Amino acid sequence: MKNNFAKLRVILLDRDGVINEEPGPILFPEDFIMIPRSAAAVKKINNRGILCFVITNQGAIAKGDLDQENFKKITNKMYLELNYFGAHIDGQYVCPHHPEWDNGNRRSIIKNCYCRKPGTLLFERAAKENNFSANESVFIGDSSTDFEAAAKCGIISIGVLTGNSSKNSKEKVQPDYWKNDLWDAVNFLLDESK
Repeated sequence: MKNNFAKLRVILLDRDGVINEEPGPILFPEDFIMIPRSAAAVKKINNRGILCFVITNQGAIAKGDLDQENFKKITNKMYLELNYFGAHIDGQYVCPHHPEWDNGNRRSIIKNCYCRKPGTLLFERAAKENNFSANESVFIGDSSTDFEAAAKCGIISIGVLTGNSSKNSKEKVQPDYWKNDLWDAVNFLLDESK
């Protein structure tokens, strides 16, 4: 198994349900509540010198439920909470689209984009902009769309049980590994990459 992670340089994270609790869409900064030990997990990634990026679908923007100003405030709150624990994210890649919604209006025809997971555009952008390959990265998420996107890119995925999606036993696509939370996933990865 160690060969799977021998070249690990980058850990990609879904946001909601992985870093923060997911009671539903996160629409306001006060809705953003860190999952216990997730900041400490990101700090472990940082301390190992591994790059850490967030790749997140935010369909509430397309639905008109989340505006750009509140999205920025939520992102700033995430950065501040991570910083409080001496942790940081090296970048964030966001899909603001939704196949059934556009600017708060329901579409008459469903339109899929390439950046919304299970699309792979955000993974491809992150890899190109930060010069890493699939075999140098791992993706940690909580839903079948996360795992499907990672698989399409040839990236190993780890599922965590802290998100709403992972509580659905009927996941269409399974990750390569399941762990309880981000802390357990990171410890597993770092132990295996030594």
